[in-house]
Amino acid sequence: MRGPLTVPAVTCGNKGFMVKSERGSGGMPRAAVIALGVSVVLAAFAGPVILIVAVAAVLLIGGFGILLLPLVVFLVIIQGLPLAGIEDLGNADFDDLTQAERSCEEAEALFVESFPDIQAARAESIVNGEGKGQVERVTRGSPLGSACTVPDDMLEDIDEAGSVCDVIGPVTIAAQIMYESQFRTDFVGPNGARGVSQVPTEAFERLAEEDADPLDADVSIDVQGRYLCELAGQVQDLVGTGQAAGSVLDMTLAAYDVGIDAVRESKGVPASEDVQSYVVGVRLWFAPMEGVGPPPRKIPLQNGMVDTGPDIPVPPAQEGAAPVNSPAV
Repeated sequence: MRGPLTVPAVTCGNKGFMVKSERGSGGMPRAAVIALGVSVVLAAFAGPVILIVAVAAVLLIGGFGILLLPLVVFLVIIQGLPLAGIEDLGNADFDDLTQAERSCEEAEALFVESFPDIQAARAESIVNGEGKGQVERVTRGSPLGSACTVPDDMLEDIDEAGSVCDVIGPVTIAAQIMYESQFRTDFVGPNGARGVSQVPTEAFERLAEEDADPLDADVSIDVQGRYLCELAGQVQDLVGTGQAAGSVLDMTLAAYDVGIDAVRESKGVPASEDVQSYVVGVRLWFAPMEGVGPPPRKIPLQNGMVDTGPDIPVPPAQEGAAPVNSPAV
């Protein structure tokens, strides 16, 4: 769950969005100007949230040392560009890919080489889709069936959580975990939520068995799936009675972040920067979880790609030893 992001203020509404300058009325800072221009270009990819992918460009370019790195990473994801050629970005090291990651990247490279246009269209479709796809796994070579984009020991739990109802798929489960905790099982959020899925404490206590441990990844992911489906049902009721309109998935993610009452009061995804950036942030991980672009753990984590809070700085670049969200093989 969330705390405030350090990004240029974004106001979304039925008529679009605007970027408020951190310099006041004197004009937008350079990052915001670039972000605004990029977001206009990317507006053609707009999805279920108002200008969902366009706004993502604004979210990703706020407050970085390397101004354009998040944009390049974003374009790698959205356009389905191959892994080759981005090894030096942010001093990332691609020599420590796991066997499963390497197998999947080799298969992706062959596909991109043969069908570049299809891969680009696939990336766009995934980001703007409903998150119902399968988390990438090794389909050729070794180790066959292993996870490529999530920890291998969580793959079965993610698949099961993504099959509880027809609104929530495995990719949504995996993307939300990546955004919430980066697969850290001992993570404690700014609002006190504990565990890899950051299920709100009240919901966890209500849906989990008595004395269940939120730091147990199996339990956390199971409750995440059931809670998301509970919220999806409530959202569908709101839509059916005319109390809300929009993407059921986006409103469900918003309700996970700020509660179903906020969705009901807003008659859809709340227009606040925090809530819309939450939905965008989760969606940004859809394509990497399905295997488009670099492995998720090799994408430098920046504002807008993680659920940071006032006491939770953006994680450093994932270099050196394999991080906790490295798929086990």
